[in-house]
Amino acid sequence: MRISTHTIYRQGVKPINSHLSNLAKVQEQISSGLKILKPSDDPTSSARLMELHKQLKLNEQYGRNITIANGRQGIEETTIAEVSNILQRARELTIQANNAALTSENRQAIALEVRQLREQLLDTANIRDADGAFLFAGFKEQTQPFSNTAGGDVVYNGDQGQRSLQIGPSRQIASSDAGDDVFMFIRNGNGEFRTDLIADNTGNGTITVGSVTDPATFQSNFMGGNYPYTIQFTVTASPPNTDPTDPHPPSPVRTFDIVDSTGAPVLASQPYTEGETIAFNGIEVAIEGEPGDGDRFIVKPAENQSIFKTLNNLIDVLGNSDRTAAGVAVLTQGLDNALVDIDQGMLHLNQVRGRVGSRMNALDAQDEVNQTFDVQLQKLQSDIGSVDVAEAASRLSEELLALQASQQSFVRIQNLSLFNYLQ
Repeated sequence: MRISTHTIYRQGVKPINSHLSNLAKVQEQISSGLKILKPSDDPTSSARLMELHKQLKLNEQYGRNITIANGRQGIEETTIAEVSNILQRARELTIQANNAALTSENRQAIALEVRQLREQLLDTANIRDADGAFLFAGFKEQTQPFSNTAGGDVVYNGDQGQRSLQIGPSRQIASSDAGDDVFMFIRNGNGEFRTDLIADNTGNGTITVGSVTDPATFQSNFMGGNYPYTIQFTVTASPPNTDPTDPHPPSPVRTFDIVDSTGAPVLASQPYTEGETIAFNGIEVAIEGEPGDGDRFIVKPAENQSIFKTLNNLIDVLGNSDRTAAGVAVLTQGLDNALVDIDQGMLHLNQVRGRVGSRMNALDAQDEVNQTFDVQLQKLQSDIGSVDVAEAASRLSEELLALQASQQSFVRIQNLSLFNYLQ
């Protein structure tokens, strides 16, 4: 059998090229720190590395979302705190205005400051986040959420959406609250029902905020009845004073009826004692002062009322005249109701602030979970895809030795020719 010179050279160079290729691969593994340089090196491990890389990228996005959500929550918390300060100042002014020593001019000055607080509140409610989006507009982030109407009220232009961000493989969290939930949907009165007087009353009687004494009866009889309920007074002239020397002449006799919206009686011809509790349908209230004949007081379920409306009501009340007994009663009742509504607003804001704080705690907790998971993924990625330097160095020496042996063998083999022996 004859073997051509070309075949001899080809067979001699083939192992040299193979060792050179292996040597280059080991050198690249050492320099890059990667055990798998291309998928064909280890298809199974390559697939696992791709999945790990995907998980690490998702985890990185979760971290960015947590940062964004924390930023929005921080702005919301600061805003809620500022609104609470505005309401606290309005509360102080309301108490100050309920001082009998003040004049109408003094109260007008207070009303001017309340107007400034209202404008400050409107500006605060229209705050933007770090990206320039309106924080309290729901999903309509490019629409100013609150604006004045021609009548002086404030309307909400956003929607009820809550922007949520993915912060974990199976967890989303709201990054803000819709503006109507924060500023508009606040129960007035004591939260269950509210009281008021009729503006054309002639006496100086006022009605307290009241409270629910029997929740079950309140739900079945009060809320299940025909509200609003009216407490209406009848005043009978006092009998003639037959003893001119009596220092305590007979007083007019006052009685009251309570009727529902259909006029049906709930209580009839009840004797009135100033400040004494009036209980019906699971609630109790009290009336102070001396109501006039035909004076009426309204008791009805609490309603949603915006913080802006609360301040508007306070401004209107401060403009009432206090030159008559009836005018003083209207002013006092209005200030009492404004104070209660402000307290409801502050309570509602504290609840919103509590939700914001809970979400911020959840974000911090999830961030720790993500970081721990990230460390585990990186370790697993390193275990699968990182080269063992000691083992690679050993293979490098092995390939160098094999390459040298192949080169030396080829040198010897290429000189094996019959002509060399015929010289």
